[in-house]
Amino acid sequence: MGALALATAAPVAYVAGFTVFKLSGRRMPRLTGYRFLHATVTLATSPAWLFGLALLIGGMVVQSIVLTQLPVSVVVPMYGPVMLVLLLVAVTNFRERVTAGELGALSVLVLALLAFAAAGGLLSGPVAAGSGGTWHPDAPLWRIALLIGPSLVFPLWLFVVRDSPVDGRHAKRVTGVAFGLGSGVLVGCAESSGAGIARLLQHDPSAWQHVLRTPHPYIVVVAGLIGAGLAQIGLQRCRLSVVIIMLAVGSKASLWLGGILVYGQPWPETPTKFVLSAVGLVLAVASVFTIPRHEREDPVAEEPIAPVQTPFAPPAVQPGWGTMLSAPVVEPRPAVPRSAAAMRYAAMQDEAARRRSG
Repeated sequence: MGALALATAAPVAYVAGFTVFKLSGRRMPRLTGYRFLHATVTLATSPAWLFGLALLIGGMVVQSIVLTQLPVSVVVPMYGPVMLVLLLVAVTNFRERVTAGELGALSVLVLALLAFAAAGGLLSGPVAAGSGGTWHPDAPLWRIALLIGPSLVFPLWLFVVRDSPVDGRHAKRVTGVAFGLGSGVLVGCAESSGAGIARLLQHDPSAWQHVLRTPHPYIVVVAGLIGAGLAQIGLQRCRLSVVIIMLAVGSKASLWLGGILVYGQPWPETPTKFVLSAVGLVLAVASVFTIPRHEREDPVAEEPIAPVQTPFAPPAVQPGWGTMLSAPVVEPRPAVPRSAAAMRYAAMQDEAARRRSG
């Protein structure tokens, strides 16, 4: 299978895995990052979710192999057609209603991917395999820390602070944009480290001891699992189209910037390609700001909560026809005191009636 065919298969595996996440989330109790152990046990004991995770791992492995043969500027635009397929899946299978603002954001994102495709040479002709450039697996630790550090701050804030259970008037409004971007930057970090592992094993598949001495496998496991968990929380509450589109923006931006700034991927060679890459990055950021921030939270399975009973609380009444169609209560009219003239008139009428009867 050619490198371009593999580059197309990787996003298909991603979309299939996240679609399984969306389906499995409907049968799970409410997940929150604040209850980390509860969310971890729930996900680890769900066969459907583990199947979706296996699809994601397969897509990441395929993409890591592709990044050893094609430059990152060519791999990133491959997600454009898959985003359109994802939108059709969300509308047809999940009955999601796509607003005009979301269609505008998707259009801006498609333009961004077209700019990246033009910068990578996809629009001018076929790209030869083997031109993946230098993907340095032995990048300095301080460069890797510059990539991983900021990528962990925002998702961890979402897990620990933003996703804390606050109900009532002070409840936090749910947003698929935050969940998509938070999980996307983590997935992008895992993809970058996965490409480093693929580069180390490209010429010597038995060099696992050297791989384990690098931070790449640990970044893949930690960032990948946290990103998948955060994506599941977002997919359980929000729409598939919003979460996955923002996840694609976060992950591909992290992969593109990390590949160039950390792992030695080539900068755009000509001023035209540099301008096209800058335009694509600006449009990708614009798509984030044009999509609606808040949305109605999807209902999830909740454990029934018993009402609080106090000594002064009235007994709980089960709903039924008796309470719905109860008979009106008619209060007796109070007796009105009669005057003396009325009493004499009534006595005269009684006397006349007795005379007629006698």
